[in-house]
Amino acid sequence: MGKCTVGKHKNCQEMINGDLRIAVTTEVGPRIIGCFIGGDDDNMFVVLPNRPFKGVNTGFRIYGGHRLWHSPEAKPRSYQADNDPVQVTKIKDGFEFACPTPEAETGIRKIITVEALPNGVFAVTHILENCGQWDVELAPWALTMMAPGGQLVFPQHRDPNGYPYAPDRSLILWPYCSFTDPRLSLQDDYIFLKQDPKADSAIKIGYNNTDGWCAYLRNGKAFVKYFDYQEDSDYPDLGCSIESYSCGDFQEVETLGPLELLQPGECVEHTEYWQGIKGLPEIKNDKDVAKYLEPKLLLLEDECDDEECDCGCHNHKH
Repeated sequence: MGKCTVGKHKNCQEMINGDLRIAVTTEVGPRIIGCFIGGDDDNMFVVLPNRPFKGVNTGFRIYGGHRLWHSPEAKPRSYQADNDPVQVTKIKDGFEFACPTPEAETGIRKIITVEALPNGVFAVTHILENCGQWDVELAPWALTMMAPGGQLVFPQHRDPNGYPYAPDRSLILWPYCSFTDPRLSLQDDYIFLKQDPKADSAIKIGYNNTDGWCAYLRNGKAFVKYFDYQEDSDYPDLGCSIESYSCGDFQEVETLGPLELLQPGECVEHTEYWQGIKGLPEIKNDKDVAKYLEPKLLLLEDECDDEECDCGCHNHKH
């Protein structure tokens, strides 16, 4: 573990675990600006030219990479600047990257911890601390901006032999989206959403992903996110635990925790588990996912019922 430069971002903290190498900014953030799979320099995350975000006057800039927000989205509350250096603290098997002060407008302080787990998996924990003097209802919201030219695969939790008189799935679209968008493909077991560098419009979808994982496929590699879905909880955006926004420059892979009424002094956490997979063929449909991707998913093989387990699965399959 040492320091590296990614784009214009110097003094990034580099962390390597198996086939997965990530780089975390220290001069702004907290942001994870680099994700490299298999030992090469092909960044799975997009790096953008630090441009101001149009329509808000908070100083928020679009750097790319992975960031922490709080949902539901609203302007200007969601678009608080993260332009200052972060406090870096060594912890067991990783580092903590913390904003030194809370957001001026919201009173929320953001912290991201990154820990190396067995089998080349990183645990990325997102922490929101209410440093204000009033209760705040929010959900932790982890957003990763992926490099162009890939596609996101979402599992659909469906039971063909289930109770036939009640729905078992939903799909949420934002007002500027269309079911006929060619980037969106609805198949029996998976939803596919492509990133098209030639696109002149955006699309955003979300749904209640009870399976707790998704994968962004690009250049024969997969960036896989796992997360803990909490049953009987109230998720934002009409019940979305996962969302994706795609435009001509990038595609976002977003997971969300349940809505919480956070009292002053309290914190809420939301953890993602990251895996990198290399050497994949082109994946076009459900059958390809089942044949080539599913067998390599480390946290979805067998049920884990061992309370003493230290693999970091946190009730995932592993």
